[in-house]
Amino acid sequence: MQVTPMRSWTQRLRSLRNRISLLVANRIRYSRGLHIEQPCGRIDGLSPAQQVRVTGLRRKYGFAFESLLSEETSLNNYAYLDFLDRAWVAAGGAPPAGLVMADVGCASFWYAAALQTFFRPRRLTGYELEAYRRYANGYTRQDYAQGYAGAWPATAFRAQDYLYETESAELITCWFPFVSPEPILAWGLSLNLLKPNELVRSMAGNLKPGGALLMVNHGSEEARSAAELCAAAGLTRQWQWMDSQPLRPRPQPPVASYWRH
Repeated sequence: MQVTPMRSWTQRLRSLRNRISLLVANRIRYSRGLHIEQPCGRIDGLSPAQQVRVTGLRRKYGFAFESLLSEETSLNNYAYLDFLDRAWVAAGGAPPAGLVMADVGCASFWYAAALQTFFRPRRLTGYELEAYRRYANGYTRQDYAQGYAGAWPATAFRAQDYLYETESAELITCWFPFVSPEPILAWGLSLNLLKPNELVRSMAGNLKPGGALLMVNHGSEEARSAAELCAAAGLTRQWQWMDSQPLRPRPQPPVASYWRH
């Protein structure tokens, strides 16, 4: 399947604005230095149902994110860990562990803790092409990502487009990749970066024989488009699971699909 989205003049204008913004950010590249979050120690305001699930995750995996991260980041990591945990329970198998792992499109890599806790990889590398986006406090996305990655052994962050990566991996994770124009524009990126076919082929090409790709998409429609891309790249789906009750509410239910090379 070749994705050739229709692009209106308003989308093209937004794309141009986003492209200029990204070019400016990439040229400046000023850094305030490593950003290290202050651990919150505890998470307040959980509903009874959330409290039960978070407590269960702490016990099962032997780690409390709030000992390392802020309250918001801790809760987001529990949401990702909860999603992964229930996806593999539904699939009826044990998650892979001790593998060389890549995460594609990791933003600030705030969820490195969840990936480490669940997969316990031998090596983990996060990739993000928009690494120099600056937040209100003056720190860049890369400043945050280096802090999140640095808290774990054998964990790294690379400020690059995964399309040009050639290093092989045994497990690749890709959370909510862009497969249509509106989401990528809303995220502040330009349409020239919308290359879902090329991205999936790149991930498939970098998988070692027998390697696996975990794709997570927004809702069933986006998951169907992504599934066609994965199949066209020569991958075989092992299972798919939709989370109808995520730990934190989402506009659309996340859908996980697990693919083998």
